[in-house]
Amino acid sequence: MNDVRKLIYGALIGFLGFLVLWISVVYISACGFTFSCNKYKPLVERTPIPTLIPVHQAVIQLPAAEGDFEKCQISATELIGAWVSAGAPETEPFPFSDANDRTCEGTFAADVQPLFVENSLWYPNAIGCVSCHNAELTARSAGLDLTSYAAMQLGAGRADASAKGTDIFGGGNWESSSLFTILTTQGMVPAGHSADVAPNNVVLYVGAEHPVTPTPAP
Repeated sequence: MNDVRKLIYGALIGFLGFLVLWISVVYISACGFTFSCNKYKPLVERTPIPTLIPVHQAVIQLPAAEGDFEKCQISATELIGAWVSAGAPETEPFPFSDANDRTCEGTFAADVQPLFVENSLWYPNAIGCVSCHNAELTARSAGLDLTSYAAMQLGAGRADASAKGTDIFGGGNWESSSLFTILTTQGMVPAGHSADVAPNNVVLYVGAEHPVTPTPAP
């Protein structure tokens, strides 16, 4: 009888000991096998943010204002070519055909001169042409002074305005002018012009459409 009782007591004690051991293992494992039980804290999932890399987007020339949608669309080089071919007038409007085959008119002051003096026009962060092509640097900039209409008329070392700056304008022949040679064969870079760089030909919204009045039949 005593042996049976010992067997029963031993089984109960063993069961209770196993139960305590099992609960302890479950508790400790749930706490990350530590007695501080930090694992009960909710896990915060974070998305790592890598170092941001500058994105270089293609520069698209869009009209700057609502009224610009009514202007004519033409590349900068073609606009200068139309101006030179028209005799390079200073104040009179000159005709040109835009990318949509519309007959348009532009002026030197409003449409052509900004191409020589404004920054960031031919390409992003570009300096204006006059930064190099001015009276103080003519010896280092192919003799071209683009700061004003009168300076361009003097041309490369011309003595007076009556010479009409044939070196720059080619005597009204666009393809014979130095402007054509530079703008169509050399790209513009911060250090100047380079034949190894593709020519820049930014698209502009300039001038205004000039409808042609049909000539009445005789």
